[in-house]
Amino acid sequence: MESLTSKIWLWVLTAALFISALAQDDPETPTAFRKGQKWQIILLGTPDMTKMPLPPTDAEVWDLDLFDNDASTFQTLKAAGKTVICYFSAGTWEDWRDDAKDFPSADLGKVLPLWPNEKWLRTGSAKVRDIMSKRIKLASDKGCDAIDPDNTDGYQNDNGLSLKNTDAIDYMQWLQKTAASYSMKVGLKNSLDILPQVSTIVDFAVNEQCGAPEYNECSSYSAFLASGKPVFHIEYPPSLNSSLGNTTYCKGAGTDGMSTILKDLTLDGRTFYCDGSQADTPTKGGTRPTPSRGPSPPRTTTRWSTPPTPPRTSSSRPIVTPPRTTLRPSSTPARPSSAQPTSTPGGGGGGGGGCKSKHWDQCGGNNWKGCTVCESPYTCKGVSAPYYYQCL
Repeated sequence: MESLTSKIWLWVLTAALFISALAQDDPETPTAFRKGQKWQIILLGTPDMTKMPLPPTDAEVWDLDLFDNDASTFQTLKAAGKTVICYFSAGTWEDWRDDAKDFPSADLGKVLPLWPNEKWLRTGSAKVRDIMSKRIKLASDKGCDAIDPDNTDGYQNDNGLSLKNTDAIDYMQWLQKTAASYSMKVGLKNSLDILPQVSTIVDFAVNEQCGAPEYNECSSYSAFLASGKPVFHIEYPPSLNSSLGNTTYCKGAGTDGMSTILKDLTLDGRTFYCDGSQADTPTKGGTRPTPSRGPSPPRTTTRWSTPPTPPRTSSSRPIVTPPRTTLRPSSTPARPSSAQPTSTPGGGGGGGGGCKSKHWDQCGGNNWKGCTVCESPYTCKGVSAPYYYQCL
């Protein structure tokens, strides 16, 4: 009798695992996230759906801007068996968004140093959460399978709102619960500090630059990957080419099992993969102005909470290409930490002929030939020395 019972339980377990595997492999099953999935992320422009099937055709997961893309884009991708993640900033106020006027001034913190059109948000505010609830509902209405809420790590920055890591944990719990009410999943963007506390409630992670030689922090995801959840990993090498698969971007400590892609800081359609393959997804539109500053260097060790990419391509975010904060075009510049930027321009070369840079402008860095002196009262500080100095 005991033997028969054991066999029955073994059969039930095998059947359950088989059904689960079928559900994960079924293209019609949304949010079937699992470790190692191939993906694409585009935040500059929108995929040109008249060119379907879009390359890379074998990318199972697509991360796209919530506001810039029509519902038809998401629905067409889902009809092709793709899982769609919708990106939006959950931790910053962006002055070009249609709902920007709805945020109370009391809930706005300091300007992001490298993103003058954004301010940190008081994420515990009832009004802020009401606005984010509407964004999450919009994601559901458009057919998104999951959300990629960016900039949830304001506590790691000079935010002006006294935000703490416990605020970020509470906010992620609220975001997950709200998304789940619409049958959507949620991911954690960077914010490695709170990963242990929220790993059980998020279904994937998005990381920028953990494999860069100067950071080397991908191993922090080892337990998360071991649980079978994917880490959608982006690196921003100085130049894109098919030989990058043999570098630390792809083979560094902790990168095994990650879904790694190599992108330009603008997060356009061009993508390289660690197996040497590449794809250039055709895109159209895009309302972001051209960058007004010099090249965006790698994020500093004091990185913030968003990627080193310029603002998303949305209804018209002014693009400034600075070093990333914790990493976003998920949006982002380099994140500040306890270490303060140095105030001596480096590698700049020319002195700019006596000219002076304005607030936020570049004033130094490798191969910089422009102004190296800032207008009063601003000082030229190395936000990513020796690559990039800025008037702050």
